[in-house]
This record gives sequence, C-alpha cells and structure tokens, in this order.
Amino acid sequence: MMDTFSEPEKRGPIVTDEDIRLPKKPKIVDARDNRGGVAPVKPEYVLERRTTEKLPSTDEYIEPSPADAGTKKRQRGQNKSRKFHFAGDEVKLCQSLVLVRREGLFKDTKCQYAENAPKNAECNNKLHNKKNGRNNGYSKTGDVPTDNMRTEESPSQPSTSPTQPLKCQFEHNLREYLKNKKGEIPGICMIWQQHGTCAAGWRCKWLSSHSKEENGELFLVNDDSKIKEYDENKKQKRAEKFAHSKWESGNSTSQDWEKDVAIGGFDDPYGEIVNNVPVKIKISLRKNEYPLQRSRIYQEWLGRVKQHEDALDHAAGFTEPPPRPEEKRKIYIGRETPLLAPLTTTGNIPFRRLCVDAGAAITYSEMAMSPSLLSGHKPEWALLRAHSSELPHFGVQLCANKVDQAVRATEAITSLFPTTGTGRHGLSLIDLNCGCPIDLVYKKGGGSALLDQQNKLVRILKGMNYVSGETPITCKIRMGTKDAAPTAQKLVQRLVNSGDVQAITLHGRSRQQRYTRAADWGYIAETAALIDSLNKQMDAQTDTGADGERTDRNRIYFIGNGDCYSHVDYFNAVDNAKVDSVMVARGALIKPWIFEEIEKGQYLDKSASERLDLVRDYCRYGLECWGADELGVATTRRFLLEWLSFTCRYVPLGILERLPPNIQDRPPPWKGRNEMETLLGSNNYKDWIKISELFLGPCPPDFFFTPKHKSNAHDEIEAEG
Repeated sequence: MMDTFSEPEKRGPIVTDEDIRLPKKPKIVDARDNRGGVAPVKPEYVLERRTTEKLPSTDEYIEPSPADAGTKKRQRGQNKSRKFHFAGDEVKLCQSLVLVRREGLFKDTKCQYAENAPKNAECNNKLHNKKNGRNNGYSKTGDVPTDNMRTEESPSQPSTSPTQPLKCQFEHNLREYLKNKKGEIPGICMIWQQHGTCAAGWRCKWLSSHSKEENGELFLVNDDSKIKEYDENKKQKRAEKFAHSKWESGNSTSQDWEKDVAIGGFDDPYGEIVNNVPVKIKISLRKNEYPLQRSRIYQEWLGRVKQHEDALDHAAGFTEPPPRPEEKRKIYIGRETPLLAPLTTTGNIPFRRLCVDAGAAITYSEMAMSPSLLSGHKPEWALLRAHSSELPHFGVQLCANKVDQAVRATEAITSLFPTTGTGRHGLSLIDLNCGCPIDLVYKKGGGSALLDQQNKLVRILKGMNYVSGETPITCKIRMGTKDAAPTAQKLVQRLVNSGDVQAITLHGRSRQQRYTRAADWGYIAETAALIDSLNKQMDAQTDTGADGERTDRNRIYFIGNGDCYSHVDYFNAVDNAKVDSVMVARGALIKPWIFEEIEKGQYLDKSASERLDLVRDYCRYGLECWGADELGVATTRRFLLEWLSFTCRYVPLGILERLPPNIQDRPPPWKGRNEMETLLGSNNYKDWIKISELFLGPCPPDFFFTPKHKSNAHDEIEAEG
C-alpha cells in the first residue's frame, strides 16, 4: 500500500533579526523607458541597415562569450599602443626670436640657447639641446607632446665669453625660416582675433593675418585695443566668480616659486594658466631634496603603528593618536553645483573650459600618478595645470598604490598650491582615485584595487589629510570590485567615522562592470541614506559635546556618478536618490551643454551650427594652450579627434520619438536634419578629420590618426592625410 503524504504547510519567508535592522530601500524613479538599448529615432531619419551585423559599440571592450567562438570576429575593443602624428617645422626658428616684432631687431637680440651660454641658465630644454639619447620631445609611447612637453624658458643671461661668437643650432635668419616654413593655413588667426596678439609669433600657422611688410622690413602686428579689452574682461569675470563662491579661499599669499614663472612666458603666454611649476622644483623632487617634513612625521607615526598591529585592530589598546591635521577650508557642494569628472586624455584644459562656459561648477585635473609627480616627470605635472576660469573650484585627482607615495605627493602639491586662487596657482581640493578600473592601474594596487584594501585606504587618506594643510581631501570610489559583492557602504562608514574626507563620490558600478550596463542608482540612494544618518549622528555628538574630537569636523558631502545624460537624470538623482550633487563624465563628453541644461532645467536641442561653434571654441582653446604653430596645431587636432569620438554619439533631440535620452542607448543608422548634423553624428574617424580641417586647415600629407575604438576604424586602421 502506497504511503500518502499530506501537503506541507505554506509558510512565509523566514525573518531574521538582521533583516529587521536593514533600512528600507529608497524608491528611485527612473524616468527613462526600457527600450532594449536602442535609441528611439523617428522613422523618417532612420537609414536602411546594409548588413545584418550588430551595430558596433564604442564602449569598453567585452570579451566574447564561448557561444561566439568560431564566428567572424568583429572590429571591437580598443586599439592598443596607438601612435600619433608628430609635426614640426623642418627648419626651426630660435625661440629667442619668435616674438621679436621687427625683422631689423633680430641681429641685436641675444640668443639664450647658444652653445657658450652659461651652464646654470634654466634653458636646457629638449628642443634646444643637442641630441643626447633622450626622447627629444616625444613621450615613451610616441604620443604627441602634452601640455608641458614644450620648452620651459627663463630670461636670457649674458654670455660668460663675450668675445666668442654665439652659436645656435636653430635658424636666426627670418627670411630663411619663412622660406622653409610649412604652408600657412588660410584665414585669420583665432588667437590674434580674440587676444589682439599671438604668442606663436613668427611660427604661427596664420602668420599673414597678423604680420606686414613695410619698406622691405617684416613686422608682427598687435592690436592694443583688443589686448586691453580682453584683459579687462578677464579680470572682471574672475572677480565676479570669486565674489559669488561659497568656498573658503585660504589665507596664504603668493608663493616664492611663482616669481620664476613669468607672465607671458612660454608656458603661460596670455597670463591665464596657473600651477606652472618651475623646472628647478621638479628636479628637487626627483633628487628627494624638496622638503616634505609632515610626510616624514606621518611615516614615523605609521611605522610605530605597524609595530602594534594587534593594538591597531583593538583601538582601546593603542594609546598614541595620529598626528592632528590643520583645520580645513570648508567646501560647498549642492544642487546648483554640478561637477565635471576627471577624464583621462579628454579632460584637458580646452575641454574643461568648454564645460565651465556651459555651467560646470567644479572641475578636476586628469588623474595624475603619484610616483611620476614625485620623480618630477614634466608631462605628469602638466596635468595639474588649470585655466584661470576654473578657479576657485578646481581640484586635482591623484592615483597611488602606496601610503608613502600618496602622502608625499599630496604634501608637495598642497605646499606649492596652498589656496584656491592666489597669484599664479589655484587648488580647491585633492581627490584620491579609488575607482579606476583599468588593468594597468588595478594590477599594481591602485585605483579600484584599494576598495579591497580598506585598512590601507584609510591610512592613505589619513596621511593625505594630515599633510595637506588647509586643503580638503575627497575620494572617488566604486561599489566594489565584484558585481555580486558591493563593499562601498562598509567603506563609506569607515571613511565618515575617520573624518579625513569632506566629500565622497560613488560611481554606481563595480570594477568588474567597468562602464557597461546601467549604473545602480538604487545602491547609490542607499549609500546616501547611510551617509545622511552618519552626518546626523555626528551633528548630535557635536551639539552635545559628547566627543571633543568631532566638534571641528565638517559635513561629509555625497556625490553620485553614473549615466547622467540630461537635466532629468541630474534632478532625479538629487531629488530621489538624495545625493548632494552629481558628477558628470561621459554625458559631458557627448554633449558639454548638459551643464547648461541643468542650469536652465530644460532640454536644449542644439543645432548643427551651434555644435560647430563649440568645436571652434575647442580649437581656439587648444591653440591657446598648445600654441598656434605647427606643433600646437597638430596637438590640438589630435585631442580634438579624441573628443569628437564621443560627440559623434549624440543623437539630436529633434529626431528622437520620445524623451529623455539614455546614455547607454545606441541608435540605428540615422541621418540628421541637414548635412552638417549628419557629419557631426558620423562614427567614422575620416569624418572627424574633415571637421577638424574646417578650423585647423588641411592635414599635412604625412598625417595619421588611430582611433581609440576599433569600431570607429571601419575598414582601415589609420586615417591618413
């Protein structure tokens, strides 16, 4: 006889004490529709797809799944070890003569780069030295020189051998130089048109627009009225921005090293670039001669702590407190202060200026590596330079994998740039990168690798806070290193309790996720609620005087990051996720006017001509930063093409069926409302080159460009002029 079993009693889920203690998950309203990753382009603008292949993606490379094995390999991922076109005049005019206004004055101008010039003169730069086995202006990867791969010069000094004729390997005959100079670009020099003068002088690619010949003599032409007008407008805008800032600026005056950086010099031709560190300071850092006293004190304390690791884990058994930091300047981050994220390669001075013009309240440098800064590496220190329009809300982002590196680099930077904008420097805060997902950084223990080494991370931030003087410290993190194991909330609690940072930025993705899939704003909202609770606890302790050490702590600001592509996304995050503000990254690269949308609270359907004006402004800012000569034009073109690789992803609002747009969506093949809009939306690198030629002239015959993403290369690997 078969046994019979009664149906088991249905019970609800088992509720544990831990479940009861969990906070209720905030409700996040996502105004975007789920459309399967395809942008809803109106049918009349959709082009017929010629192939059945999936649209190429311009996101980070994704490893193919086993199911794809044996199929035809598509052009995806990134081109590694890219090389870039390096341009320069075959016959180079001596730098001493570039800005000499009259041809007749050339013979009386002393050359500071002659062979018998004093050895102690600070003019032994790469472009004016004989070849001695060094890179001679090239980076190790073959990149076009960045901000500071130019010459760094000081005023000429008299020769120690007046009877010996000066010898220079560069051209001193103006006519001979002009005869061999590469072809000019037709039109008016954008720099001269704006400033009334051009710092490229005789080397300018638009020389004919600001030079003349009278009585057989060549002259450079300056417009004094434009020079005066531009300087007055610059001073007025700077004064207004500082007057409306809610940030404390600091008490320090101009620094001694600023006297060695001449206004109008090679690195700052228009008096607008700050944080130009002289060569002698970089050399002293490389030789470990630069004084870093506070770093030594912190390292000695940390050494004693490491001898008592057990006591450190049980704080009650360890009596020696850490060195007490100085009181920090207060910062302000709120609903009206959207932030531009630190952006490698594309987050340079010209692009940041575009975003400041559009309304970005806070900007950051590109991520700088601490070991390179401590070794005095010039390209790394160039990343810390900023334009005066970014002040007083400019921050520097550091990456480090060791406590000693981070602490010493922080002390060096803050001792050189102690205020938000005094004299020739400006620094509001230092941000520690704890979220970089790339293998080159992660495998060495930096970036997001610090998320799995929380004790080490806390020690790094504590040391940075101690040595930074009045400058506040912040950090940027991710949810964790693994998708299924977020650790950010545990880390945030430790960071708030330690009191070493004034702001925390959370990117709603894991390191494993990189930039794929949507950012988890639900997790960001939970973290925001946690920080709000911790801030209230800290305020209660301050009011009651329960903890004397907490009475001087500032409020911890919390910033969300990920997939912000419109003002709708921004205010949804602020109002529903309860973050203080949002840091915008790719959204700004695709459409810099996102900050203008946030300020006005509405969509802006920019026309093709308006977007082209932004490209023109970028070119002008690039020529101001890198020069209007052959090298400066090539450098500007290279970084413009890098930026255009993002702007081509923008789909005009007028051809979308519904809003808001989603940054993760990819459109079907589409055409614009006019030919220029179609050209701006092309993902073919050859079209980007055409756009660059509208403002920077035709590419030289030997020009080539390798796009970062293989999906933009189409049938060829490189674009050639």
